[in-house]
Amino acid sequence: MPRRPRRPCLTAETGRSLTLDSASDSFDVLGGEGSPLFLGLGPEPDALPLWFPETAKGAEFVERPETEAALGPEFTAAIPGNFHRLAPGELTPERFRTRRVLAFRQNMRLAPSFWGPILARRGLAFLIPPPARPVVWLPGDARGLLLRELEAAFAAQGLAARRVPADPAALPGLLREERPLLFFSVNFRGLDAHGEAFHLLDQAGVRVAAWCVDNPFHVLSAIKARFWTRLRLFVTDRWFLGPLRRLGAERVEHLPLALDPTFAAPGPLPQHLGPLAGRLLFAGRSAFPDKVGFFAGARVPDGFLTEAREMLSAGRRPHFGWWLERLGVTACWPGNDVRRAGLGADESGKAWRVLCLHRAPELTVIGDEGWRDLLPDADLRPPVDYYGGLAAAYRKAACCLNVTNMILPGGLTQRHFDVWGAGGFLLSDANPGLDIFPTDLTRPVTFQQAEDIPELFRRFADDSPEKRALAGAWRNELLTRHTYVQRVAHVLAACDLEQPRPKPEIGA
Repeated sequence: MPRRPRRPCLTAETGRSLTLDSASDSFDVLGGEGSPLFLGLGPEPDALPLWFPETAKGAEFVERPETEAALGPEFTAAIPGNFHRLAPGELTPERFRTRRVLAFRQNMRLAPSFWGPILARRGLAFLIPPPARPVVWLPGDARGLLLRELEAAFAAQGLAARRVPADPAALPGLLREERPLLFFSVNFRGLDAHGEAFHLLDQAGVRVAAWCVDNPFHVLSAIKARFWTRLRLFVTDRWFLGPLRRLGAERVEHLPLALDPTFAAPGPLPQHLGPLAGRLLFAGRSAFPDKVGFFAGARVPDGFLTEAREMLSAGRRPHFGWWLERLGVTACWPGNDVRRAGLGADESGKAWRVLCLHRAPELTVIGDEGWRDLLPDADLRPPVDYYGGLAAAYRKAACCLNVTNMILPGGLTQRHFDVWGAGGFLLSDANPGLDIFPTDLTRPVTFQQAEDIPELFRRFADDSPEKRALAGAWRNELLTRHTYVQRVAHVLAACDLEQPRPKPEIGA
């Protein structure tokens, strides 16, 4: 009769239950020609000689003490007598290179903080990265969010910025050729769910940082291990600093969006847009990409949505934090439960945009066809490439309108920087995140309720000394204190990297 596998259930590092597999194919053979070395024994160590006959002459192994204690004395007694226990510190590069390494596949799901550094050291034993160079790796492709701006900003700080594939499997080959000072990820691009990429970079001596330009708990809902708490973490909305720290984030800081001065470079208005003189312009998507897929399975009660709409009509903000409390979501991580609050906040944001755009006079919307369902009578014009005409549209309109989504309780949008930088004039809802700017700049151009928009637009629709003075003051404020070069300087300081001397301006 074949042996019946023992499949105990343990509590993983994240607090979730995990049933352990028990079979020969529960192990990954990581290579090597020498005697066996087990990284984790699985729940039935007495079965290993049956599955791996090469252990007849013995084997070496490392086991996590907490796992062994949880499996009890029967587990320890079942370890074959000719197996030799090693401490993690004995796993030298030479030992890895001269052993046939077999790793229990569920190690990284069970205890990634313990096994991640060990697996990374094993990988580095065969890589031997070169000395570190003044280089920053930016994971992403040609369409990567903010990578163009970050490349230029890091270069201005004297560092070569290089885009690398966002696939973590590419890292070993990249490290064989080059060792950067910093791996800087936007929204965790290039980092896998269990932290193998992080541990490989960390063990190689590379600083790893992530900038969450979206709701960090939405980003973290795909992360299955606590490695993220060790990152140099940045968020565009300071509201999240406290909740992230309470979950264990060791180094998290506020890093708002910023202005890229080159965005405002002169350029013609795309012909397909048509004239914008005298218009109040709103440019944006009707929904974020793959919204339906991201929120699949999440539901919010209709009564809460009605309450949120009533709050919006009264000038109050049913943002992400309000939805967490209203829905009773207590665990923002791990898991996907936090997406229920995100869905509520996003629906609130949609209702707020529609309410404001319905009240907006002389409105033109640049956006996708989804707006036709939300604003049937709107002057809708086709999307324009961000780098190929949007700045000109901002300049040509009488004013531009910003309506902030509720997913970020106090996060700013790129419009808060780009419109002024491009020479336009922005009217915005009174988002709490605007407190990074002087109140004498924000107070004249913000509104609390949708009903305030028509009067605010009438005040600034035409050219006037007040309008010109405000636009100039805003542009000066942004260029002085809020560029991506300055944000990158903050990143380098926060990552304990000595800031190189910036390259001099041409002609200076």
